[in-house]
Amino acid sequence: MQKSILTASLFGWCLSTLGAAYAVPSPVPLLVEQCLRQPNIDLAGAFDSYASTRQLSALTLADKALVLEQQTIGLNNVNDRLTYYRGLPLSGDERQGILQCQLRLADTLSDLLNQAEFSQLAFELMQTASENDDAANHDAASQEQTLLGEQLTALLRQHLSIMDKAKLHTAQASIRQGLGNQQFQLDIQADKCQLTDEVAEVNTANNEEETANSGTFSGTIASYLLKQPDAECRQTLWQAYQGRAREHNQVALHRIAELRQRIANDAGFSDYASYSLKDQLLNTPELVKAFLDSQTETIQVAPWDLGRTLSQLPSAQTTALNTRELLDKALTTLGEFGLRFEVISEHLDSTATQTTLSQTAFSQTTLAQAQQQILRVYHMDRLLGEVYLAIGAQDKVNKPGNASQHTLRQSVIGQQFGQQALELPVTLNDFKDIERFTQALADAMTSLARGSHFYLNNTLGPTLDTNQLPSLWLAKVLRQALFPQFDTQYIQPREMLASAYATQLKVFRAKVALNFYQSLNQQSYSDLPAEFSKSFGANWAQAIDYPYSFNAIANEGPRYYQFLWQAKLATLVHQSTQDCQDKLGLFNLLVVNETALTLSEQLRAILGDPVDAAALIQRIIHVSGSENHPHTTTETQTLAAHCAF
Repeated sequence: MQKSILTASLFGWCLSTLGAAYAVPSPVPLLVEQCLRQPNIDLAGAFDSYASTRQLSALTLADKALVLEQQTIGLNNVNDRLTYYRGLPLSGDERQGILQCQLRLADTLSDLLNQAEFSQLAFELMQTASENDDAANHDAASQEQTLLGEQLTALLRQHLSIMDKAKLHTAQASIRQGLGNQQFQLDIQADKCQLTDEVAEVNTANNEEETANSGTFSGTIASYLLKQPDAECRQTLWQAYQGRAREHNQVALHRIAELRQRIANDAGFSDYASYSLKDQLLNTPELVKAFLDSQTETIQVAPWDLGRTLSQLPSAQTTALNTRELLDKALTTLGEFGLRFEVISEHLDSTATQTTLSQTAFSQTTLAQAQQQILRVYHMDRLLGEVYLAIGAQDKVNKPGNASQHTLRQSVIGQQFGQQALELPVTLNDFKDIERFTQALADAMTSLARGSHFYLNNTLGPTLDTNQLPSLWLAKVLRQALFPQFDTQYIQPREMLASAYATQLKVFRAKVALNFYQSLNQQSYSDLPAEFSKSFGANWAQAIDYPYSFNAIANEGPRYYQFLWQAKLATLVHQSTQDCQDKLGLFNLLVVNETALTLSEQLRAILGDPVDAAALIQRIIHVSGSENHPHTTTETQTLAAHCAF
């Protein structure tokens, strides 16, 4: 079964990159068939079988953890492949098959979580972790088991009854639908807000549908905001658009809030915000508020004025950079961290070459063939897995796609090598392309290099609000190596404002999400309109619309801040380690982490004490200040320049 699924994964990679060049059979039906035939996991039976095969009278805790890993890794592999295939252009039957497979996997996981042996194993792992802490026992195996126990316990906490799960997913789907509705009517009373020769019916997608009685608006919401010279009219339109889904989503969002509040109360917490944050690095609403407040800066541009303001600012010149040449340079940079690459021929033969990608002789018969390669990746002579590389891949409508990375199979020491799909455009044309390219490559490398013996440890990390720290850090390393003048060459006033706006929008929405899941008498922000003004220097009085303007409030909820937090933490780590000489040691510590150090231990080795959440926020403030103000004090520079290597 594992071999056939592997074949389907590779076949699917070829399918996505070849596009319409060849008529190839879809791998999806085969994967769906294998998925639907996946048996339930009988953990008690698996324990007995393992003991009987090895003639053991009893299993150790390490034995039980190993058996669980062996029993669930296939389930996780199928789930990773489903996630990948969902991004491909599929037929209706294929999407239906994937949905059936997702339901089957959910049922299998639910059955596993309901087994007493699973709960007992999670309890024993956590109990042993407590005993090891008391005994100051910090060997790698015990710390790996500690982290695994935390992951299993988190799964048990997140496990909902079938009824509650159905309510949650139905409500989330309803909210997506409400925000995704692309048709609405503008009821503009003031004549001054009517654009000349334009009507008020707007299609926010692509305006493909027209009515017999009237024409359609010639552009998108963005084009109206660009064309409308009256600021009050722009504000009216933007605010109406933000509140468009309130009536549709009100019941669904409050159903989610009630369900999550009940979960929090059952666990002994006063509100869901406190409950959901308790295992994070920022483990209280007070710490999240402190971080969000530290990142609040007034850009003095209202969201409805952004387009017109950007259009008047100078932008960085666009230059088509050859992706293949940049990839060669990036792989050379990664070599400084102990990574080594072999290029496998496009025919998948057994001959591996050490040549660079740009020197590889490609067949020019078709563009699709010429752009595909497989990279075999090693770290210090340890085989990590393979990267299926496609340069010039097209998206669902046969347009050049953005750089993207997909995990086909997660590397797990002692169990399996990893497989990554890396799809890149032929050229990089602006700073966004550069950021996507470096981030996709960093994501692929960190996924392959993770050094745990357990799938969950490699994919989830110590906390959800630090899981992406290694890849975000590595992306910054690559950008600095490939583009040492990135900030001055590719970031001009237009790009700076766009980036600042995106950051402040995330900050404001994170405040809204945090507030929404707190008790009324304990809300972190008593005046959200004032917080909006702090970020944008403008007024948005309809506070009732705030929670209904973005989808993440129903999914990430109070943890919406996490990506922004991780990005800032990665900047702190990067700036603090730029001059470190032991790059291999740094990579081993932050990315591989085979000794299973806790996050605090990692940060202490990298940054030096103190590394508690409050201290990290202060360090981030200093780093942000040095980014925005080049002439910083010696004290500020010292705080950011510590390097233990």
